[in-house]
Amino acid sequence: MTILKFKKAKCLTCNKEFDITLKTKPFCSKRCSYIDLNNWLVEKYSIKANENDYEKDI
Repeated sequence: MTILKFKKAKCLTCNKEFDITLKTKPFCSKRCSYIDLNNWLVEKYSIKANENDYEKDI
């Protein structure tokens, strides 16, 4: 009997360890990926931007 060792990663949503060969990486499941997507859609996450960094049209 051989024991296969897989590389593990932690899910970005629930911090559960999972095998990195899963198609859902960087999430452990589709559920966690949908939770993350929903957080972006309801603007729970945001990327701060400084208006001074962009050129304004004159």
